[in-house]
Amino acid sequence: MEKEFNFKIIKNDCTNIAELIDLAKTYYHEGDIINKEYLKWQYLKNPSGKPFLFVSYEINKNEIAGQYLVIPIIYVVMGKPISGTLSLNTLTKPKFQGKGLFTKMAKITYENCVSNNALFTVGFPNPQSYPGFVRKLGFKHLGDIPLLIKPLKYGRIIFSYFKKSKKKHGGSIKIQNINTKNIKLLNFNDNKIKNKYNKFWNSISKQYKISTWKDFTFLKWRYNDLPTRKYKIFYYEEEKKIKGIIVIKAEKVWGFNVGLIMDILISGNDLSVGKQLLKYTKKVLRQSNLDFIAMLHSGNNEYNILKKSGYFKVSQKILPQKIHFIVKLNKEFPSSEMLFNLQNWKLTFGDYDVF
Repeated sequence: MEKEFNFKIIKNDCTNIAELIDLAKTYYHEGDIINKEYLKWQYLKNPSGKPFLFVSYEINKNEIAGQYLVIPIIYVVMGKPISGTLSLNTLTKPKFQGKGLFTKMAKITYENCVSNNALFTVGFPNPQSYPGFVRKLGFKHLGDIPLLIKPLKYGRIIFSYFKKSKKKHGGSIKIQNINTKNIKLLNFNDNKIKNKYNKFWNSISKQYKISTWKDFTFLKWRYNDLPTRKYKIFYYEEEKKIKGIIVIKAEKVWGFNVGLIMDILISGNDLSVGKQLLKYTKKVLRQSNLDFIAMLHSGNNEYNILKKSGYFKVSQKILPQKIHFIVKLNKEFPSSEMLFNLQNWKLTFGDYDVF
């Protein structure tokens, strides 16, 4: 006879992260989701605010059973900053799965989003969670985000492909800087650079129909303050103005040594500036003995600069995991219909939490 469970769902204010880690450890044995400093960064230091987080408990034993959450993110939609959210870290203890908790926690979460004017939610679900988001929660699948690569060592790529042991994340690889006249490492402690960058972003944000709002505050939180990962941001300067930036890191991924371009922003999609930043990136990453450089990028905006710089799209058939992109509208707003066309979105590795 199946054991009867009774549940309650309450809002969590993130004051007891240790409890959330204990919950995650019933499903995950490693990774950022069980790292206290990472979760403090993600939940408590996000400049856009705390998560919309709901936790379920089994009443009879007052045992935590699952969590559903989205974190607030500011997006630019047709030139205007809009409050949205990013879905992540959803899980239910194995013994409580199949009890409808996923749907019940999600419903309350999105009701809370509406009352707080968080107008939409986006997600990059893995293959296991994808069906639940689309079939039960009203998300629409807009498509899969293209992965572009530039090989550096063909022989090593073939060798790594046939290796038996292939962890998704195998550890970071150090990157060394190279000094040049126009391309420099971005210093988050320099107020002059902060002002220059914000002028750059305020100008360039208008060229994207929909994008994460990537001002200096967001950039610092996402790439400088994150405690478990190391990134480098380089900017191209001309006539004392920033014309483009590129964000990179290097790590072992699925058995390969990979340079990851987290994001690239080029003023006016200037091909010359883009090519110079990408050429510099290749030179920097070659020093780290990598197999190839990879970038996730929707098929618009800087995507064309990548293609013209020798990056090619990887067939979805050979990817270890497709990058699904899903969107849910929580509340109508002007231009909300724009959300459901993938070609309107500027999307990169930097827009979700895996890398």
